[in-house]
Amino acid sequence: MAITRVEASVEVSAPVTEVFAYASDWRRWEEWWQGVSSFRPTTEITRGTGTRYAYKAWIAGVTMNLETEIHDFVENVGWKGVVTKGPPHRTQWVFEARGATTRLTYILEYSLPVPLLGPLLDSLLMRPGWQRMLERSLQNLKTHFDGQGRSQPTEGKATGT
Repeated sequence: MAITRVEASVEVSAPVTEVFAYASDWRRWEEWWQGVSSFRPTTEITRGTGTRYAYKAWIAGVTMNLETEIHDFVENVGWKGVVTKGPPHRTQWVFEARGATTRLTYILEYSLPVPLLGPLLDSLLMRPGWQRMLERSLQNLKTHFDGQGRSQPTEGKATGT
């Protein structure tokens, strides 16, 4: 089964400590993350490695209930997310300090468990949809820090591996 990797990055005009604090706060995700809602922790810890979050995601026209566990959480550096309920996928959030700015890269890896139609569904529907959602979400995060009218284009790419 082929794994698809979708990646998007954005430059934010704020220090990494501020961007990380905002982006890692699950209570703020609905403010800027498109296609997801109803976040809630399902573990006693609510931030960092071992935390699990349940949420709803709109994927290819279908609302799905998901749960993701956080791995390798490092303050101001990033974390990985591994799905524990829902379609198999992994995410990675990478924060890079660049002087007074921050580069945030979001990586999504998934596979479609549909033997014959999977690659076609992925190239026509899933990958372009995820790419748009990631780019819009990161642009929303950028706008939160930059203010209206000063945003720059988001970079992104999708590859099948």
